[in-house]
Amino acid sequence: MRIVLYADNTIPVALEPLSNLLTRTCASAEFVVGAETFHLGSAVTCPATHRSLSKKLKAEVAKHDLAILCTAVPYENNFFFEADGHLVIISFAGWHLLTRLPISNGIAYFVASIIADIGGIGSTHDENTGCLNDFFWDKAGIDVAMRAAFVCADCAGRFEGDPDVLESVRRLLDLVSSASRQEKDILSVTARTPEPTRFDVFLCHNSQDKPAVRDINTKLKSSGVRTWLDEEQLPLGTPWQPELENRISDVSAACVFVGASGLGPWQNAEIRGFLSEFMARACPVIPVLLPNAPAVPDLPIFLRQMTWLDLRQEPERGLGRLVEALKHPPLPVPTSTSTKPDEPAHTRSRESSSRLTERGLKKK
Repeated sequence: MRIVLYADNTIPVALEPLSNLLTRTCASAEFVVGAETFHLGSAVTCPATHRSLSKKLKAEVAKHDLAILCTAVPYENNFFFEADGHLVIISFAGWHLLTRLPISNGIAYFVASIIADIGGIGSTHDENTGCLNDFFWDKAGIDVAMRAAFVCADCAGRFEGDPDVLESVRRLLDLVSSASRQEKDILSVTARTPEPTRFDVFLCHNSQDKPAVRDINTKLKSSGVRTWLDEEQLPLGTPWQPELENRISDVSAACVFVGASGLGPWQNAEIRGFLSEFMARACPVIPVLLPNAPAVPDLPIFLRQMTWLDLRQEPERGLGRLVEALKHPPLPVPTSTSTKPDEPAHTRSRESSSRLTERGLKKK
């Protein structure tokens, strides 16, 4: 997610170092500072104020996934922020009356709240519990909230989306809490360096099957599975062999996709590397027959002993079974040498949606 930040001349905040800090802290988003300026009236109303911004600013906003505008101009309804589509205006009106903590801490806290709302992490609490999802009927609760700054066990436990989003929100909150408890600005506190991401599954495929694998990759990620797909994880202009070797050594499982084009020239080497890991630590290697795979796929001998996942019939149910297997490892070590495709099982799917775009986003 690419997020652009703006601040008008009503609040004192250093956006450039703040955006750099947020990017280093938050693994699931990149923050940049917008070039355009904006000026609001005497009060903010949603969506009228959001839609009255200049065409130049709207054009710049459209290049990003989310835009956050910060101001000291108050909302008519006294909210902290509201959204119109992917444009959010945060008001810090009367901030010094609510807390002694810096506005930069508040920006980071509200950014975490917005990301959590987009990602579907938990639901609103009417009472102030210290959780990020508290609705501030009493705005003075923001001071305690920034010092506590956490996602409660109930909200975290019911979350089934991308784990990186939840981890990013927690890192942002840790940063805010650590600085706020010391009465410090987050810009004066060193952010914790994110640990390298571990992946649930490596997606091994023939490049000619890339469109089908991209679609499956999207569905797996929306169900909370951490996927390793070459075009997403390999930096441009760098050798892919070392990174591939690193993934083979510590990835939890591999899916080997077989479509109408058969195995790619590099798939055999990748599969054999995973088979070595499989023998050493029971790392699952799952042959997946794509919907366009031939009736009798030509699989190498070393893949025929593995239990297949057949997506040629009822692909959604098959994907549901794959998600469950990858989210709840280890899989049983296959003992059968049968080449008969596995029967699909019932799936438990979750429709992901952005609460930001469906119901608007607001916090009082």
